[in-house]
Amino acid sequence: MKSLCCAVALALPLLVGPAARAGDEAPAGQAEAAAPSPELVERWRSMSPEAREELRQRLERFQALPPETRERLEGRLQRFRGLPAEERERLLANHARWKRLGEGERALLLKRFERWQRLSEGERQRFRQELRRVKRMDPARYQRLMRKLQRWLRLPPEEREKIRQKVRERRGR
Repeated sequence: MKSLCCAVALALPLLVGPAARAGDEAPAGQAEAAAPSPELVERWRSMSPEAREELRQRLERFQALPPETRERLEGRLQRFRGLPAEERERLLANHARWKRLGEGERALLLKRFERWQRLSEGERQRFRQELRRVKRMDPARYQRLMRKLQRWLRLPPEEREKIRQKVRERRGR
């Protein structure tokens, strides 16, 4: 979806703008829009025919989306454009890293993100505090913590749940 949004950001002004492609007609049924910037026109002209066609296809997929989805994506694009250049670069670099991940890694990260989304704000704050505390640890203590974590992760889920239950009982929960 992000690559679709990025493609639309580039393609939309180029494909519907009157001066966009000098002699290249806009897709049928497209309303005239404000002329694209000279930078976008130059970028379009520097693209291979295959890259142009891919952008056209992405634009068609975008236009086939339900209006609510298109509006949401356009809003995200507007917010992105309003960010400082350094932040946009950071986000684009993160997106490039995301695309290089394998399917399994993406699935794992999405699962973790969903878990994060379900946390209350208080739980998220506690997690951030613990993360800051771990980052300040001396290297030897950090290594001990990582070894314990690796042992924990090797335990079967049932065993981990038993340990969690014992901790809850000790804490009086």
